[in-house]
Amino acid sequence: MTCLSAEDHDSDIKDHLLHYLGCINITDRNGFFSPTHDIWKQEVEHQKNHFGHGARKAEELTKLKRESWKDDCESELRRINFLRNTLRDDEDDKHLVRNVDRSLAKWRKTKNNPIPASAMVTTAEYKPEKDISVPLIQFHGSEGVNVEAKDGSCRVWNKFPNQKTALSDLLGHTDNLLNNQYLSTGRLAYFHIPSNNMIEAIGRYFGEGRPDYRAIRRELKRQKKTRTYMVLREPYWYSQLDGGREHNPPHARHMRPLCEIISSDPENIDYFPKNMVVFMPYLHWDTSRKWEQFATEIDNIYHKSRNPPDDRKRRARISTMGSLLKKMKLAKEKPPVDQRGRVRLQGNYLGQLLIDAARLYEGMSNYRDKKILRDHLCKNPPLHPRRTLDQAYHWTIRSTRKRDKDQVVYRGTTAKPDDFHKYVKADGDEEGVWVEHKEFEIEGKCQECKMNIQKLSRVIMVDQLWMWILDAKTIITCFPKRYGANKHDTSAIHKSIRVRVQNSGPDHIRTVFDLALIILDECSSSFFDRTKAMDRQPQVMDAFSKAIGNVTHKQTVAFERLWRWTSDARKVYRSKGNGDTSELQVPLLDINPEGKIEQEIKDIIEELDIMIHITKTHKKILMKFIANAETILDPFGRFGDSKKRELTGRHLLAKSKKQGGGSSGPRGGRLDELEDMLGKGLDELEVQLDDYNWFKLNADERLEGVSSRIEELEELRKTAANTAESVKDLLELKQQQASVAQAWQAIKQSEETVKQGRSIMMFTLVTIVFLPLSFMSSVFGMNNMEIGSSNWSIKTEFIYMFSISAGVIFLSLLIAFGIWIRAGVFYLWKWLVTTLLVKSGIYNFWLDADVSGKTLHRKAYDWSDRLKRKSREKHLDAKLEKARERERNARTNAEEGDSTDDDSSDDESESPLMNGSAAEHGEGLAGSNGVANGNGVANGNGVANGAAQGTKNRGIFESIFGYIKPGRRQNSTQGNSAV
Repeated sequence: MTCLSAEDHDSDIKDHLLHYLGCINITDRNGFFSPTHDIWKQEVEHQKNHFGHGARKAEELTKLKRESWKDDCESELRRINFLRNTLRDDEDDKHLVRNVDRSLAKWRKTKNNPIPASAMVTTAEYKPEKDISVPLIQFHGSEGVNVEAKDGSCRVWNKFPNQKTALSDLLGHTDNLLNNQYLSTGRLAYFHIPSNNMIEAIGRYFGEGRPDYRAIRRELKRQKKTRTYMVLREPYWYSQLDGGREHNPPHARHMRPLCEIISSDPENIDYFPKNMVVFMPYLHWDTSRKWEQFATEIDNIYHKSRNPPDDRKRRARISTMGSLLKKMKLAKEKPPVDQRGRVRLQGNYLGQLLIDAARLYEGMSNYRDKKILRDHLCKNPPLHPRRTLDQAYHWTIRSTRKRDKDQVVYRGTTAKPDDFHKYVKADGDEEGVWVEHKEFEIEGKCQECKMNIQKLSRVIMVDQLWMWILDAKTIITCFPKRYGANKHDTSAIHKSIRVRVQNSGPDHIRTVFDLALIILDECSSSFFDRTKAMDRQPQVMDAFSKAIGNVTHKQTVAFERLWRWTSDARKVYRSKGNGDTSELQVPLLDINPEGKIEQEIKDIIEELDIMIHITKTHKKILMKFIANAETILDPFGRFGDSKKRELTGRHLLAKSKKQGGGSSGPRGGRLDELEDMLGKGLDELEVQLDDYNWFKLNADERLEGVSSRIEELEELRKTAANTAESVKDLLELKQQQASVAQAWQAIKQSEETVKQGRSIMMFTLVTIVFLPLSFMSSVFGMNNMEIGSSNWSIKTEFIYMFSISAGVIFLSLLIAFGIWIRAGVFYLWKWLVTTLLVKSGIYNFWLDADVSGKTLHRKAYDWSDRLKRKSREKHLDAKLEKARERERNARTNAEEGDSTDDDSSDDESESPLMNGSAAEHGEGLAGSNGVANGNGVANGNGVANGAAQGTKNRGIFESIFGYIKPGRRQNSTQGNSAV
């Protein structure tokens, strides 16, 4: 048992905040931090027995832990209360708080509990900068030290390496912990800023303000270059931005991979700079629900920035047929869901309260990240949102939601409906039966059901690492974390960095580059670390191996099915009788199952290719970083085996002396430092050599780790490629077998046709022989004067009959079997008919009429299309009329229900037909003033009537089908338009 478990777990507490907020009754919270509570008594005994502390020492340690827990819990409760009141006043999210208040009031009515009066709470303005914590780590020599606040300007809490300060404190003052003058000699500092405030952060480090790029580049009244400008100048900042143009979607923004040494000297050329900039993509993950929520939020922010509310036309964005049916109120949802995604449970007040409370908790967790997006997504420089795997690779595509749901990790972490056990309840039975539980004799809790219920859909994300190393003693990084993950995110990159630093030895961090190596390594390896199984982090390698195994199994089954078909076909082919292969042709011609298998394995290969590309980028950046760090640590090539660095360093030193013109000022101090490096004693050189060798040792280990990941991914890719080749061979074999079956069937049909032709030939010959005889006998058998008046003998009749018939038979056989005669007859017939048509003018009349076959076909299709269009318009009008009738009935029922409810005014504000301020949040059918023109006049409660809804539905059909009935377009844009 653990926290948030439904059963009692005593002292088995893994997270005191979750235990306090989720496991303890509200009435018992006051006594939880009392020294007489059983948990603290047990902790005192544990300190005595397990650690051997005395009674006094055990009580002191327990008291410190109890007070620390109490401060954390009270601080979190204050934050929750502040966020709840903030959401109550937020225009976009206030419905979450109101829904909980209404659900709580309805549930209390059923329990006959009095409803307490809600007090008006006045809250200060929410500023994300005050809610964002900046982790900071500091070393003195190679030992970690605690950062002390300077003159109370910044509040710092926790101990090394988990110390943090508020972003507003860090960037709100020029004289703060980030200023380089605060760092004494021999100290290394690391600051991680979770959001895009790089210009302010680096400016604070140098004690400068935000650089004015235009003023520095102009010719008149030009401002001086600053050190901040030199670090963030265009070649290393704006020019590295891809996808930043206005027409590109927000997820297209990313920095090109880069690792360069840069100078911060604005006056002179610095041949030996100690600053470095690194931009590197890396893989991480997030839950599918969180990503969809924030993807919708990003789309809304982006569209609002491009189309201001006063000018933009309200149009329904239809992406799928399901969303179209929902907009039309034609889709039946079980249970019903409103336009904000809230599930409505009729009659179940407690269930509705729990759902609304969960949505409020989710809104409070997401509010900080949403606020950052609303404030900085469309500013300059813009905020770079997180991207999915397909968004990072296909960054020009507007929407990748369908591709995101085809990810291997998403399919592997999503529970399918068929995975759940079925609960069947027969008619008349009070209790149902779990079919699978009864079949497999499962008693008690079913682990498979529990596992499927706990499944959470996840997707692979591609984040960016931005890192600046300044003066070889300070690191400033910026990379995002999972959306809405404010606490307890064990898979967070910076959490992994802190754990790594805490577990490292006392002499592990010798230079700033050793710490930078840890940062780079955690960014590139955390996603693949199989030891991090907490917080639902997907095991990506296992997921891909399982997916490839599933495809291989499907391919094996398909091969077995194909061999079974070929075996049946072989029996038919070798049978002496007339076999029938018609039953085999349909499954052999159906390649849909194999096509799905090929599509699945191709998707796996594509995702592996993207991951291999990103991992190879890690290797390139790491190799470039190692080379640059060696240049800074050993500029004259004394420790390494690089002759080029030795010659280049001495040449640049001489060039720097020549251009420096003395040793006064900052530049002269830098030259003195370089000369001291050349003239240092043996002991100091040994220290530098140890630092250099230690860095090289760590760097080689990191390179080996990245190379092993590339090899593992390429091995998976090779396995997937082999499976894809097998699937391709399967398709080819199936198509070949289908061709063989068709060819065999064609041969059988041709043989049958030959037999039938021979039979027909015999019938034809008999017919040619006896048809003239039958004709002649019929002629001589007629009763007429010319024939009947003479009494011919049978011999005379035979002479006439057989002689005439023999001539006819001879001519028929001659024409039937004489190719040349047949051609001559056809030529004569063609010549006579063509001459007759041309000479008589019939052919010219046909040309003037222009009544060709194509024209007749086109006219026939046009006529049928007009008829179908009119029928379709009538059908759609009937659908719209039914939808308006259902809307009117639903509104009538809602008004009747609200008249008996105390909170009817609140329920009306939730109607899908909103106006005023409520219309600004959803798809808002009424106008901005809450009044619709013509037949769409809104009522007193801000609910537009059915004509406005019908106009919106007609507008949806116009956007989908591109037409509207003649005579109604004017009404839709004047009298009935309420959109």
